[in-house]
Amino acid sequence: MSRIMTIWLPRWPVQRRLIESPALRKVPVFICRRERRGVMTIVSWAWVLPPRSVPVHAGERRAAPRIPPGMSLAEGMAVLALAHGSRACQMAEIAADDPAADRAALERLARYSRRFAPIVALEDVERPECIHIDVTGTAGFFGGEEALVHTAVWTLAARGIHARVAIADTPGAAWAAAHHTEQLDDRHRLPPFRRPRRFAVVPPGGQAAALAALPASALRLDAAVLAALREVGIDSIGGILKLSRNSLASRFSPTLAVRLAQFTGARAEPLAPTFDEELPRSAQAFDVPMSLREMGEDAVAAILERLVLRCMSPLTARGEGVTSLQVRFEQWAGAVEREPTPPVVIDVGLYRPSVAVRHVVELVRLRMSRVRLPREIEGVAVEVVATAPALCRQRTLFAAERESAAAEVGMLFDRLAGRLGTKAVFEPQVVNDAQPEHAWLGVPPGGQSGRMTRVHGSGSGSATTQGRQAVPAERRPIWMLARPVPLDVMAVVPAVADAGRPPVRFRWSGEAHEVTVAHGPERIETAWWRGPIVRRDYYVVETQTGERFWIFRRLKDGGWFLHGVFA
Repeated sequence: MSRIMTIWLPRWPVQRRLIESPALRKVPVFICRRERRGVMTIVSWAWVLPPRSVPVHAGERRAAPRIPPGMSLAEGMAVLALAHGSRACQMAEIAADDPAADRAALERLARYSRRFAPIVALEDVERPECIHIDVTGTAGFFGGEEALVHTAVWTLAARGIHARVAIADTPGAAWAAAHHTEQLDDRHRLPPFRRPRRFAVVPPGGQAAALAALPASALRLDAAVLAALREVGIDSIGGILKLSRNSLASRFSPTLAVRLAQFTGARAEPLAPTFDEELPRSAQAFDVPMSLREMGEDAVAAILERLVLRCMSPLTARGEGVTSLQVRFEQWAGAVEREPTPPVVIDVGLYRPSVAVRHVVELVRLRMSRVRLPREIEGVAVEVVATAPALCRQRTLFAAERESAAAEVGMLFDRLAGRLGTKAVFEPQVVNDAQPEHAWLGVPPGGQSGRMTRVHGSGSGSATTQGRQAVPAERRPIWMLARPVPLDVMAVVPAVADAGRPPVRFRWSGEAHEVTVAHGPERIETAWWRGPIVRRDYYVVETQTGERFWIFRRLKDGGWFLHGVFA
């Protein structure tokens, strides 16, 4: 009996853009397409971090707005305004629908999901949101099906992807369970993880009993078939299962019988890879288990170099380079118990497409030093996860050193990310935001992100700075604290403070500082639609020791804070 794991990515068009631009989590995001008459229709929408709603009654909160796909953008904005006010519509991000980009990103994620099993396919629909994986013989590698669904959910969550995962006998049953994890009975969810309700395991042969209470739409039926079922009072899978074959054939569309047979397993639904282009992969199996300690690091590097070269050759012929690579070490469990063990997977990401085999192998070796490798292995596999066009240009006579330096800097970024982690290597990018702690954004170094050119809600519409719009560089400190530190202000008369004067003395780090020269104030205010309003008066003060500090007074309560130190 086969076992299928389905990974459902709710509102994938929105999720793809949130992965590319994490700052959009704070605003409503609408993905729309333009119809023939110019009407904008909503394809998908989400607001990941909405403001806290005001309780309607004690212990009760306002329900989230319901904006189904197909609704016009004007109607969707009206529903959003009723739930969160008109300011939510002003800060909303509207993006054009791009089905090709959505499918390409989902294919890359499907290739990444091969760490769970080799047979992976997308659902066979026009706009897929699910990934089907045949885990019949691989669930034991992860400690069982319950541990596998838990691992799949949180592995994707670590990449910023929200997913619902379920395992059942057929793709249809797994699809139904993944879409309705919150409606399943508690005995069909994992006891230690009932609260998140992101995964479920349907017992083998028990999909009819476990999923009988789910709505009829869980069988992947179209609107016409669902309307015909409602006319006869059937709204659940259990009610459909009670119908006879003659009733199904005579009263309903043939689609219902096909979907029901796929759900129960009476009709096969094979998983065929639907990728437009298969990326190269190479593997080497050993006749006997090999010990990594006895092989040595150089021998393992030689094997990896040979496998990476096999993967690079077809890409080089197409003018492409590797941007993401996956290496799997197949563990050997031992000859006594012979229990299945999961492979050790190493992911390598590059900031720039590369065709240099030795550079990629060096990155793999750096990642190997950060993971716990198995004692003995049965084989090694290398698979290319993502590619991009490689920049190949003729070297000039006088700019050779400059081009070589740029390539070496890119390789340095890759080595730092391989040793420290991808999130530890970033480049600060200045954004147009008056609030200092939000005036920069960490992006991949080298300007290769191509994802965030601005922060939605910032700029001229989100915050204002009193005086000139372009702030001189000397008005900002070189060292800025991550969070403003409260100051113990001394010798400040309330009347003088209300008049907008800086303090005469203050204490910081156990030392008293006497202010001799002060410049300001520079008032910074944020807009009302960004949440709690920030109103501050900043001063550049110089003490008797020659030190210069950047301090501000919070207008809400008059508190003084230190935000930066000048050189």
